[in-house]
Amino acid sequence: MRSQHLTHALLASLLWCAAVFAFAGSQFVKYESAGNALRDAGTQIAMTRLRDRIQVEMDKGAALPEIEKVERMLIEFAAQDADVLSAFVFDARTGRILYGTAAAQTGSAVPEKWVEKCAGSRLPFVDPDEGKETVGLPLINAFSEREGCLAAEYKTAQTEQMREKMISTTLRFSVRTAVVGVLAWILIFLSGDLKGRFALNSGAARASAVVVGVLILAFCAKIGVTALSGSFENDLRPMIAAKAGIVAKNVRAQIERAVKNGVPFQSVNGLESVLNAVREQNKEIEFILVTDKNGRVLYESGEAAKAFDADRRTGRISLRDGYYNAAESVNDADGAAGWVQIGVNERFARETAF
Repeated sequence: MRSQHLTHALLASLLWCAAVFAFAGSQFVKYESAGNALRDAGTQIAMTRLRDRIQVEMDKGAALPEIEKVERMLIEFAAQDADVLSAFVFDARTGRILYGTAAAQTGSAVPEKWVEKCAGSRLPFVDPDEGKETVGLPLINAFSEREGCLAAEYKTAQTEQMREKMISTTLRFSVRTAVVGVLAWILIFLSGDLKGRFALNSGAARASAVVVGVLILAFCAKIGVTALSGSFENDLRPMIAAKAGIVAKNVRAQIERAVKNGVPFQSVNGLESVLNAVREQNKEIEFILVTDKNGRVLYESGEAAKAFDADRRTGRISLRDGYYNAAESVNDADGAAGWVQIGVNERFARETAF
């Protein structure tokens, strides 16, 4: 009888371990995809903003090789992101680099595959390499012709570190949960052996052990899933913070462009529609606030109240656990005019995964 119990315990343990590893693996894939999506979206937002600045000059009728401002734009772009190794613009026909952040780049030719990728679509292309990846966007002139391509080389060390942390988290969760589950199953299927020790009939012993085992498994699963998702969220925080900062800079640039063209900071028509569109495209963003320099809200999108707690005694406002806030100052002709506040729900990946 004992050997039969051992066989059942072994079979149940194997099935439990398979289920645990399959579940943990599926959650790893979902969170890794969320992290990659954050990185890709942040890169695309930053690259698109730079591309649009260059396009403004091209729309005036200037040929790409004649726009001297491009080199300064590239230098400013690279300076704002520590992960950018280099940024450059190359000719769509010859592949010759016209402008670059490194003097040695100018005049050299890019790989032929980049020329082909830039010519093949108006969408961004990505070319991965060891320790880095190149992202490119086509540049279209005022006559709707593909004249060049904007490209930037990004370090991928942060992404690789995130993936290694998540793999480690997945393995720790799987091993610990599997061990606890195996012990619980052994208790359940060997419960008939409690009969002699506690003067219980085998049915009572088995029922007691089943209840205890199921409770252990349920508690283990609940605590484990919460710990797993919390660990994954910690691993994703650098990606979330980086993207939130990029979005905040992008919104600030749009506001400052309007202000530079003579629109008063406190009367930017249609700005809330723009903010709503930004939130719609970036599901992790809980709210966007544009305030004056005294903190008074001028424009708002989303529900900021959900992300803040107010101390009833002091009135002090603080972010709730699970939220991240990125802020960028907005300047007008007189200097600092206000702030862009981006509130991000760090649990958006958990809410998607579970």
